[in-house]
Amino acid sequence: MQIGLIGLGRMGGNITRRLVAKGKHHVVVWDKDAKAIQSLASDGATASTSITDMIGKLKVPRVIWVMLPAGKITEDTVTTLGQSLQAGDTIIDGGNTFWQDDVRRA
Repeated sequence: MQIGLIGLGRMGGNITRRLVAKGKHHVVVWDKDAKAIQSLASDGATASTSITDMIGKLKVPRVIWVMLPAGKITEDTVTTLGQSLQAGDTIIDGGNTFWQDDVRRA
C-alpha cells in the first residue's frame, strides 16, 4: 500500500518507520521540519518538499495520514488537502484533534 504521512514527530515518525520496516508499504512523508523528512528518507520513506509535492508522488486514489497537534495547524492542513485532493482520496486525521472537528470536516 502507498500512503502519505504528514507530521513526523514522535508518533508520525515511528508510524512511518514501522510501515517502512515491514516492507509492505511505500510511505511518502512531509513535515515543516526538513531534518525529520531527511531522517525518515534515510530509513526508506520517500521525501517530499511540500504538501503539493507529496500529493504528486502518490497514486490515485491517495491516502494521506495527518499526525499533527489539535488546532490551527491541523485545520489548515486538512483544508489544504481537501482543496487539493480528488473524490475517492482519503484523509486520515490521526492526531489528537477534537472528534467534533473531524465530524464537521467530514
